[in-house]
Amino acid sequence: MRSKRARGTEGSGPRRRPREGGYARGEETRERIIQAAFEVFSEEGYLGASTRLIAARAGVNPPALQYYFDSKEGLHEACGQWVIDRMMGGFAPVLEAARAARASGRREAMLEALQDLVERIADLTMPRTDEEGWRRFLGRCQTRSSGYPAFALIEREFTAPIQSMVISLVTQVLGLEEGDERARIRALLILGQLWVLNDGADSTLEALGWTDFAGDRAARVKEILRDHVARLLTSPLPGTSTSPSHSRR
Repeated sequence: MRSKRARGTEGSGPRRRPREGGYARGEETRERIIQAAFEVFSEEGYLGASTRLIAARAGVNPPALQYYFDSKEGLHEACGQWVIDRMMGGFAPVLEAARAARASGRREAMLEALQDLVERIADLTMPRTDEEGWRRFLGRCQTRSSGYPAFALIEREFTAPIQSMVISLVTQVLGLEEGDERARIRALLILGQLWVLNDGADSTLEALGWTDFAGDRAARVKEILRDHVARLLTSPLPGTSTSPSHSRR
């Protein structure tokens, strides 16, 4: 016969999630589930993803997902928060430099800050052989239905602030008034180039004959991206004959 202590630790229903700063073993299990979820959500999409498959990939029993995340929706949101924490940590110094450049009013500084920002986005979203799951997960959340649980979270805390900074820098570099539609269009087209590096990565890699964007290949892509940004913002605006480089110092 089992002891009362043993029975007490084997409840039939899921327990509450461990408090923050809990046991290292529990945190390792939680991390393993999230990494497995990235793979499955990226491969199958949110609707097609099976919690049983996620559990199998993570090497845990299905009830463990409910134990740590309550539901598939909660797990998807946890994946979104994991991406935000990682991405914004890498973007913090780049965004701070962009704010400083914008405050300086110097066109050259703002253009360089914009190039750095676009390069950083590309660097963090290009598929590698490592961590490919979370990169593809981010691409899906940025381009798929807003009904996905993590979509609003990533949109609010990651995509929108960066998009806003890109639009602001483009506006300032072009010497236009805030809200000018031409600046917004150029900014969104600059960001649109990055689609081929995340959600469209498979077809891009196939066309280039590459297996991934690692090493020198990533460096070549980022070098050309910087050149694209400079060319887009130094050519004359439609309906004008003056290069923006002469309209703002």
